[in-house]
Amino acid sequence: RAFSGAFTGSAFNPFTYAFTLLLVSVYVGFGFGDLDQAANGAGLVFAASVFQDFVLPKLLKKKRYAICPLIDMANHNSVRPSGGVSFEFFGDAYSLATSDTVQKGGELFISYGARSNDQLLQYYGFVEKDNPSDVYIMPPLREWNIDKLEKACGRLISPGRLNKLDRAGLLGSSNLDSDGDSDDYDTIANPKGGVVVTRILGVDLAVIQALRALFSSDDEWEAAGEAIGNFAAEFSPENERVAKMVAKSALQLELDSKPTTLEEDMELLQRMTASKGLDASPEEELAILFRIEKKKLLRDTITELEAS
Repeated sequence: RAFSGAFTGSAFNPFTYAFTLLLVSVYVGFGFGDLDQAANGAGLVFAASVFQDFVLPKLLKKKRYAICPLIDMANHNSVRPSGGVSFEFFGDAYSLATSDTVQKGGELFISYGARSNDQLLQYYGFVEKDNPSDVYIMPPLREWNIDKLEKACGRLISPGRLNKLDRAGLLGSSNLDSDGDSDDYDTIANPKGGVVVTRILGVDLAVIQALRALFSSDDEWEAAGEAIGNFAAEFSPENERVAKMVAKSALQLELDSKPTTLEEDMELLQRMTASKGLDASPEEELAILFRIEKKKLLRDTITELEAS
């Protein structure tokens, strides 16, 4: 397993500083110049080293991969990692340290970073229960069932409102814009600009803004100056109630569109783990667990919208 991350510079190289000190000694000792001149030269070397190791990598946003034997045996835990991996600048090595008390034979966990279950399953082959970094990508707003959402909130969308949101880029893309050359995971995973639901933030705030504007009454729309930007924050208690009702209804429609319910999937997984007579492969169990976690994310977000 390879670790990846931003390149933060090379390790400490004592030879550079030792050689600089030698040159300073020769420069002053043989009378080529005074100590101030030598110190200025040494300062330039030090500044160049800092620029090369710490500043330049951040400006160029370089990314590096590293193989860390033994450390890569540690499993992932998003909520309570018991250890942390860091690069030792002066030791030119990676270290795994913990401040927790680990019992003999106990397991030491690290965090692989804020990764969704999509990433964990694709790159590491497992799914994390109640993953705080998990996401669910719904279809873009332009593909939502507007008729059902209008019935759910009791409001009709005024003519021209959808076109205005489309021009503002809030309806997502109508085609696949990704050319496949991007190395950004979010762009690859969501090329059509679908609505992103996260366990931490819930429904994307830009989508909530779009729903405030889209389902606002004519009076609210006029009071906002017909400007979508004025719906970036809560416009009025009633407008906020309607926007969250629409978001909740859209999530429920997405959840209801699945061929199985969350309860059915949980029962199936329980039968798989309790009895090997079902001839279920590890891959099938992972698939069931994966869709359980996605449905739980939708369900929990619906619950939060109802409580807010």
